[in-house]
Amino acid sequence: MAKKPTIVIIEDDVDMAEIFEEWSKSADISVLGVGHDGKEAVELFEKNRPQIMVMDLMMPYYDGFYAMENIRKIDPDAKFLILTADITDVTKDKIEQMKTISLMYKPYDLDDVINEIKKLASQPVPA
Repeated sequence: MAKKPTIVIIEDDVDMAEIFEEWSKSADISVLGVGHDGKEAVELFEKNRPQIMVMDLMMPYYDGFYAMENIRKIDPDAKFLILTADITDVTKDKIEQMKTISLMYKPYDLDDVINEIKKLASQPVPA
């Protein structure tokens, strides 16, 4: 039997993070932590080493880009699933420069997000 995918959820909307955590657990995904800004993302990644960081981009204080840059210093092969409402070209360009990232725009269907997590988790880490 395949191992459960492991994730950390970073979402500044506390209600959304809670809903997403419950939904993930019900889909047999192991949620190792939940945080609400980029600084927490780095701390939770370092502590838990999830297969995938599921993150919002636009957050107060420390954003998703801060988190990605700093997590990459810990693990250059870290995988990210970015959930964002920001569809500006500047954001798209910045995201394209960072590898092994999947991008989904809000509003999203939770089933689609779950399927994407499972797909990412099953992909081998690049050698």
